[in-house]
Amino acid sequence: MTICRIRQETDLHPELTEQIGPIAEKVAPALEEVTGLRLGHILVRIVDHEAFIESAIEERRRVFARDAQDFDLSIEATRALYDRLETEESELRLSWMGGPAATVTNAAYEPEVLLVPEAFHHGGHGTEVITKALAHEFAHVAQHRASEGQVVIAYNTGRPDLRGFSDFAVGHLLHGHAEWADRQVTRMLLGCEVELGQPTGRETPQYLAMAKAFVERTQDPQTAPAHPAAPAEAYEEGLRWVTVIIDSLGLESFNRVWRHTRLGPTRREIKEPDVWVRRLARDIRL
Repeated sequence: MTICRIRQETDLHPELTEQIGPIAEKVAPALEEVTGLRLGHILVRIVDHEAFIESAIEERRRVFARDAQDFDLSIEATRALYDRLETEESELRLSWMGGPAATVTNAAYEPEVLLVPEAFHHGGHGTEVITKALAHEFAHVAQHRASEGQVVIAYNTGRPDLRGFSDFAVGHLLHGHAEWADRQVTRMLLGCEVELGQPTGRETPQYLAMAKAFVERTQDPQTAPAHPAAPAEAYEEGLRWVTVIIDSLGLESFNRVWRHTRLGPTRREIKEPDVWVRRLARDIRL
């Protein structure tokens, strides 16, 4: 049974936050229907941007500490992970308005959905984008449940080489699937797909300045951001891959990937889905 709990931790922008509960109640069953996955208990935290950054970085810190412990990393290798963490936090503080929602795992390794009303406000977003964001993040919760957290470890680790995930295109899989799922849900609930990236005409000056500075940083290799979020191509290429696989094989076959991380697509397979289909067929025969 799916239970969605909303925890309001900020009073900012009540005109947006009051919509979240009713929308979540509609999105959860729709997400389960289109993905064939179960959500279980969901915690949605409505937070300010400082709590958002803190939760995201604390998750990374726990993951990196686990990497260091599991592989008995040297002092130098451990320091490299924490230097990366500092860089990621600095970038997140510069660009948080561009990401109004995220899913993190807490200290008990349970998923939590974070929504940032300030970011929705600065981006000029309303009901449609809240619906998309909840569907997208609920898809990440469903991925966590279906894989018993394994794909989340693969995505978050700072040492994929040591965990055997060097060639696993895990960001493409997770974000491509979540993008596919949120489009199915918004089409079901709103009658159309909702896409981000287009100007709303309601952006605040602060948002526009942040977006301009972000683009400038990405154009210079010396200042390209080390952001904890996946790059745009992971969403775009992942969406194409997931769409091809589900259209070709159906949900049941596709969803095997959550139960067996060895079936995670490689970077080559993202670009050549037929290669993954043949590998899946061999796995089923075994």
